[in-house]
Amino acid sequence: MDIETIKDNIDTERIYTELQTFVLNDDKYRDQLGDTYLSLQICLQGTDAEMDPYFGSRNLQYLIDEGIEEKDFNVFLFPELDYTNAIIEDLELVRTRVMILKPKTCLTLHVDPTKRVHIPIETNENCFLMINQYAHHLFADDSAYLCDT
Repeated sequence: MDIETIKDNIDTERIYTELQTFVLNDDKYRDQLGDTYLSLQICLQGTDAEMDPYFGSRNLQYLIDEGIEEKDFNVFLFPELDYTNAIIEDLELVRTRVMILKPKTCLTLHVDPTKRVHIPIETNENCFLMINQYAHHLFADDSAYLCDT
């Protein structure tokens, strides 16, 4: 199975509020949020508490070349995200990121080395993942989805 619901009843409204309050209101992210075309990825977990939240948010090959593994991203970068971090712990996630894609944009075609958990906070009917030549829409329905790309 390409996509499986692994948890429901997640309070995505609370996650949204925490992210807006403690992460996305920061001046260093506002310029990118205001850009019409630029998508944004921010790590919520890092290799240490002082890590730049942009480091490790994109190119996995760079990390591999540096000898860093995804499992090393297990330190919360935003400790004030009480509920969000509790969900991350509950699902035993590492290298967790917030991804904000602008309308009519997409990530490049790629294959993830491991299954990924997606928790859609806000989406629209034209947002989808392509897996094995099939389009999959993940609903923002308070669920966590395990996706095998």
